[in-house]
Parts: sequence; C-alpha cells; structure tokens
Amino acid sequence: MITRYLLPLLGIVGLVAGVIFAQTYGSPKAPPPNQLSMPPSAPYSDTVSGTGLVEASSRNIDIGSHESGVVSRVAVKEGDRVQAGDVLFALDDRIAKAMITQRESEVAAATANIANSRAALDDVQDQLKRAEGLSVGKSISMDELQRRRFAVKRAAAAVTASQAEHESAQAALQSARVTLSRLSVTAPTAGRILKVRISPGEYINLMGGGAASILMGEDSPLYLRVEVDENDVWRFKPDAKATASLRSKKDHSYPLSFVRIEPYVQPKKNLNGDTSERVDTRVLEVVYRIDMNKDSAPLYIGQQMDVFIDGK
Repeated sequence: MITRYLLPLLGIVGLVAGVIFAQTYGSPKAPPPNQLSMPPSAPYSDTVSGTGLVEASSRNIDIGSHESGVVSRVAVKEGDRVQAGDVLFALDDRIAKAMITQRESEVAAATANIANSRAALDDVQDQLKRAEGLSVGKSISMDELQRRRFAVKRAAAAVTASQAEHESAQAALQSARVTLSRLSVTAPTAGRILKVRISPGEYINLMGGGAASILMGEDSPLYLRVEVDENDVWRFKPDAKATASLRSKKDHSYPLSFVRIEPYVQPKKNLNGDTSERVDTRVLEVVYRIDMNKDSAPLYIGQQMDVFIDGK
C-alpha cells in the first residue's frame, strides 16, 4: 500500500525539482540592456546643422622627407610637444658626411692653388718690371720683352682660373652641407605629434607615395571643420551662434567661435570606403575655434561632432 503511493509521490517530487533546476541553472540571465545615449538636440529654434571634424589650428600637417633613404633615428613619439626646428627624424647620413669631408679637401686644395698661382703672377710681374727697365735692343730684345708680357697675362689668367675653381669647390661644399641638413627633418612649426608611421631601419622612398611619415599639428586651441550642406548655405551667417556636441554624450556641448569660411563648395566626403558610390551632395566648409574650459570633456584631433548653428 505504501509502495503504491510512494512511487507517484517520488515522481512528482522529481518533476518539481527538475523544473526548479532548469529555471535556476538551465537558462542564463539576460544581459542588462545597453543604455545608448540619445542624440543631441538642436538648441536653437531655427538651426543649420552639420558634421564637424576636430583638427589642429595649424591644420593637420603631413611631415614627409626631403630625400629617400634608411631611417637612422626617430626623435619623437605620439603625444610629444615640439617646437619649430626640433628634429623629428633623420636618415642615414654616413655618405653625406663623407662627401663633406671630400669637398672640404677640394676647397683646401683650391685655396692652395690660388696661393701658388698668385706667387707665380708676382714672379713674372717682377721679371717684366725689371725687363721694362732695360734698354730694348741692347740689354734685352723686343721678343724677350713680349714673352715676359705674355707670361704675366698667362699668370693672371691662372689666378682667375684658380679663384673660379675655389668658388666651385665652395659651392660643392655648401651643396654637400645642404644635402646633410636635408637628411634631418625638423618641425615646421610648434605643435603636437599626432602619429608616427616610421621606425629606425625602415626605407623611405619618395617615389612610393603612401601616408606621410609623421602627422603633427597645433592642438591649442583646437579647430572644428564643419560641413554645411549646400541647401543650407543661404541660411548660414558667420556671426551666428554655434555649438558642437559629442555624438555619444549629448549633454557635453562646446561653444564655437567663427574663424573663417573656405569659399569653395566641394563634394561631400564619404567615409564608407565605397569607391563606386556617386556623390550628389556638395558642402561648404566652415572653420570654428572650439572654446574649452577646465571642465570640458577632452577632445582629440580627428574626432567627429554634431554642430548646430543658429539659423535666424
């Protein structure tokens, strides 16, 4: 009798235990929902909107190389602050230094040649002076006197030639020094190093094209390049108020100060990489200064922002 009720009871208990186990361990908990930030809203009743790209106030400067060659030293890294004239990187300069040594020797030889030719000129001039003091036909013949005069002219021409050789040697030395200086690439202006794309041992080929060796720019202050759709150009006013917002944080906005208009309406740039896409939209590029304070969230060159311009 007990066995008759015990087996169904055990079955019921097992079924309940299975359901509880399945609910507890069988299904993983759903991840918390991703709380996406709402897009920023226009602060003006009548708005001209656009997309802005943060850039250096000096513009983003692509630093290249004057010469092809193997990189021997990279003097900077990303984030470094540099001043105008600071060395950024250098190419192998052993051949250039050897050429300078050779040119210096040629200058020294040309200098000595000038001294020798001038001494020879002084000698023949002295001989001519003595000869001209003699009685022609008695102490010296006319032919001998003429030969001494011609000797003076030849010596004077030799001095002129040696001086020209010296100037040529000096020019060659200066050219070698310029070649050596071109192997060290310096910063054209003060700014911050944004990207370094070379390392010691790499070969730079001027004919190869490609990205610049170093990207730099002045990041204080930062500028914002805004693309205004051609359909809204007629509503745009340079003296109108403008603000920019972070795409991922609508409550982080930055006031903008107008800098300039680049008066060429150009095709809008596409960032999707599709080379076959046709572009029918043209935009006017307007540059603003981003007015930041100590409480502003940090911005980085190359960052995109949503821009709103008062259209009234």
